[in-house]
Amino acid sequence: KAAATLTARLEKGGSADPSLEDSVTRLKTAQRRVDYEVRDLGRILQDQMNQGVDEAEKQERAARWAILALSGIALLVGLLVTWLSHRALRPIRTLTEAAQRLGRGSPDSVAVPEQGGDELAALAREFNAMAQRLAARERELRAQGEALLRSERLAAIGRIAAQITHEIRNPLSSISLNAEELGERAPQARELCEAIVREVDRLTAITEDYLRFARLPKPQLQRADLNETVRDLVDFVRPELDANGVEVALSLSPSLPRVPADVAQVRQLLLNLLRNAREAMPAGGSLRVTTRATRGAVEIEVRDTGPGIPPDRLARIFDPFFTTKERGTGLGLAMAQEIAQEHGGQLFCDSAPGRGTAFTLRLPVPALPEPAAAPAIASA
Repeated sequence: KAAATLTARLEKGGSADPSLEDSVTRLKTAQRRVDYEVRDLGRILQDQMNQGVDEAEKQERAARWAILALSGIALLVGLLVTWLSHRALRPIRTLTEAAQRLGRGSPDSVAVPEQGGDELAALAREFNAMAQRLAARERELRAQGEALLRSERLAAIGRIAAQITHEIRNPLSSISLNAEELGERAPQARELCEAIVREVDRLTAITEDYLRFARLPKPQLQRADLNETVRDLVDFVRPELDANGVEVALSLSPSLPRVPADVAQVRQLLLNLLRNAREAMPAGGSLRVTTRATRGAVEIEVRDTGPGIPPDRLARIFDPFFTTKERGTGLGLAMAQEIAQEHGGQLFCDSAPGRGTAFTLRLPVPALPEPAAAPAIASA
């Protein structure tokens, strides 16, 4: 700027000195070169500043993306750690909840998953095995308790029935004899006396049922062929069934093993089932008696095509004195179940309205003892 000012003054002075003009010319040249270098330097500085700003913006963007990426990675790592910890602790929580249910007395609902081969899976398997043993033990104790309660109830009922029967048998005999004698002496009252005798006979039959129930003897067990027992009994009641329009069919297993049984009591049990089936089909129907061998037991099934039993009554059919008949005592099935249990077996009923009824008697087959080893013969 100073050089420009000096040059302007020299030009205004109008000096014609050649040396001065040469100096002015050099000075102008130097001024132009300096101006060019200054502009070039400014451009370089501007480019460097722009590059610095671009680099800073790039670094800022890179830092921003790095922060976002690290935040996402941290979030994923957190979620992964949470999922892994939840997965690792889930078997322990499951075992804890199962142990709590087991402590509350519910061994049937404490099964836990057993996947994997680690220590937790081994612990789960041992826990399930323990729960199954406890559940089996609880079912066994419950069944024993129910059997004991039933036995005590039946014993009490038996004592009461025996006492009542003892008290009324003799009066019934006297009423029957007097009614018969009155009928002979007064012919005009004979029909009434015969009706009295019939009712007395019915009451006598009921008292005999009570006595049989109250004094059911222990079974005298002997190896018995149940096929033969069933065949003989069906032949005995066949006329009675035919008279009521009931068709009976037998399906006897030829390989049925012999079982320890009191034939007379088993016959009484089956006779009760057959007569119940006949009474359930007053208009006729079909009756099938089947024998079969199962694992460790033999079964006799009596199936009819009657109307079936409603569920609310099905749960009570083995209770003493429960009956749906107008003149029933309610002791037949209770006595049948008692006979089955005295033989170490069980009597089951499967029925539903509209599809008939099936009673199944299951008696155990004792395992045969292993034959003794033959003695070795010593050689001379």
